[in-house]
Amino acid sequence: MGDIDPARAAYAFANRFVNVVVTLPNGKPLRTAGRCGGMSFSVLDHLAAGQDVPVWPPALFAPGTVPPDGHVVADHLKARQLDSFRTLSALRFLAWSVLPDRDLGPVRGVRTLTRRQLPGVLRALAQGRPVVLGLVVATNLLRAGDNHQVVATGFRRDAEGGLVLTLLDPNTPRREVTLVETPEGWRASNGRLWRGFFHHSYARRTPPPLPSASRRPTARVRSGAPLALAHVATGSLLVVAGGVPVLAAAGTTTWAPESGRGGLLTDGAVVRLVPIGTPGPDGDDGTAPLSLGVVDGTPRLVDSPPPRVDGTPVPVDGPSTLGTTEAPDAWRVVVDGAGPWREGSRVRLVHTTTGALLAGSPSGVRTTFDPDPSTWWTTAAH
Repeated sequence: MGDIDPARAAYAFANRFVNVVVTLPNGKPLRTAGRCGGMSFSVLDHLAAGQDVPVWPPALFAPGTVPPDGHVVADHLKARQLDSFRTLSALRFLAWSVLPDRDLGPVRGVRTLTRRQLPGVLRALAQGRPVVLGLVVATNLLRAGDNHQVVATGFRRDAEGGLVLTLLDPNTPRREVTLVETPEGWRASNGRLWRGFFHHSYARRTPPPLPSASRRPTARVRSGAPLALAHVATGSLLVVAGGVPVLAAAGTTTWAPESGRGGLLTDGAVVRLVPIGTPGPDGDDGTAPLSLGVVDGTPRLVDSPPPRVDGTPVPVDGPSTLGTTEAPDAWRVVVDGAGPWREGSRVRLVHTTTGALLAGSPSGVRTTFDPDPSTWWTTAAH
């Protein structure tokens, strides 16, 4: 596969997922930590398909650090996590957890079993085929959940001829991690000492459509320049389908945030969100002046105000029109942390006439007056 760039091949957030496995009869949820297998399998899926993984920086989910359940990426990783345990080799996470480090009579220890795995691992890596490794640290079944999955991407020899494996570790986002053998076990450069590892079985899947936040997070958003919008809590894109705004995992709608003042946009700017080349609800050819507005509390495409008599458009942020019926499709941009609106910013969109916030949920686009996590948006890659 050639050189693998961790900044493009690995997820931008660390593996800090919490999974609710089952809810007990007393109502208490039983939780497990992490989706390292899902992240490792997904990384290999994207590498095999020649695609970068979607970019979702952890700051977008503050005060959390990972996409929440219900987000298309989180749900994808949960599904691949389950796939990572539907293999015979997954039984080694349990079996090796009760084995000694070193051979004990006829019982082969984790050290010996790891060395037996090495030739196959190195052969695959030499052929340019990254593999999933199951890293073992547990010494009893109760701690088997501490075992881990990573992607081995290559190997080299150090100055003394020792083997150095290179890894993509879901616990260390977008950086290469190395693994070397020591007298105590296998030491990873991100600090963990592992008892050993095995070549974990992996079945390739074609990655589903997974929206990505912008890959140019510092770029400034400019009035009139096309952009795509992603809903942070679900990861879905704001698109127009059948003439109405909806959330979808895939789509091609781009929006032009038009401000009467033009130029670069900042916190507090008032804009119209104009879908570019999108047919309206009556099936027009997309040339009608439509923009995103609110009708009876529901986001809808509405007719933009007609031009003035002199042919100039009605501004949305002039003192005579702000928050009046002359600009029913005006939205105030609230940038998280204030300052410039950048493609990597997390923003809220407040309807100036009603004060409602544009929000989303798995069921679609809506408005709310509660500034909760469902009201965060960001610029999507397009």
